[in-house]
Amino acid sequence: MDFLLGGTAACMAGFFSNPFDVIKTRQQLQGELAQKLSYTPYSSVWHSIRSIVKAEGILGLQKGLSSALAFQFVMNSTRLGSYQTIDNLGWTRSSNGDISMLRCVFWGGMSGMFGSALGCPLYLVKTQIQAQSHGKYAVGYQHHHTGMMDGLRHICKKYGLKGLWRGYSSLIPRTMVASSAQLATFSECKDQIQRFHVFRQSVFLTALASSMISGLFACICMTPFDVIATRMFNQGVDKTGKGLLYNNIIDCFSKTFKVEGFFGLYKGFVPNYLRVAPHTILNLTFWDMLKKWRALYFPEDNNVLFKSIP
Repeated sequence: MDFLLGGTAACMAGFFSNPFDVIKTRQQLQGELAQKLSYTPYSSVWHSIRSIVKAEGILGLQKGLSSALAFQFVMNSTRLGSYQTIDNLGWTRSSNGDISMLRCVFWGGMSGMFGSALGCPLYLVKTQIQAQSHGKYAVGYQHHHTGMMDGLRHICKKYGLKGLWRGYSSLIPRTMVASSAQLATFSECKDQIQRFHVFRQSVFLTALASSMISGLFACICMTPFDVIATRMFNQGVDKTGKGLLYNNIIDCFSKTFKVEGFFGLYKGFVPNYLRVAPHTILNLTFWDMLKKWRALYFPEDNNVLFKSIP
């Protein structure tokens, strides 16, 4: 049940955060391995929204939604379900029952790695669809998928099942870093703010405040890895499946830093935060609320002492 609740909460949050995911992807691919640009259709969040709506209509802001929600469900049902199970077993706490930051970071990263392994094909297609545009608004390599199933079928037919996990090496550190930062800081923040009476009386306020702080830490830590993952997944490949721009994650880091500098690794930071923060807030808040409702209406499902998000 914990796995189902985690995936459901992520899908509910993903619907609202997907437009910023599209903007983030476009900004991260804009000016890829280029020092100067003659035209920047995605120079800011507002400018990006205007460019997308002008080129693709209002629905362009929800590009890749089906693959994004599918990825969120697969990845987060595994990630959050695993983490909740681990916490129920007491593995995130010290011998005296207090939250252990080191253990939270470790198990948060491990649960994120498990989730990304299963969701990698969906993340691949999501990224490629979100990058698709036309004319002067097109950035990065254009794959021309008509939808999630078309993308999966095309990649599998051309490159085999192995092709669906192309770029996975870049998704591992991205997800592990984000998951570790998010779940560990959420756990610590929640323990700290529950010392105040107003938060002890409200599950929603506790989850909301913890999520806001957690989302900021997650975004700061993950953005460089997110830029690399976006570029690794979206790059074109030759007939053998070899990347046209990058050989591996180290090569991508090196080329991006060398050509675009430090800030090249933080491209799309603002829309990424506008995606991560509300997604974290909605995802973990929905998760917390769903678990509370489960404990209230299905108490027989709780074989261990029920805890809200650690």
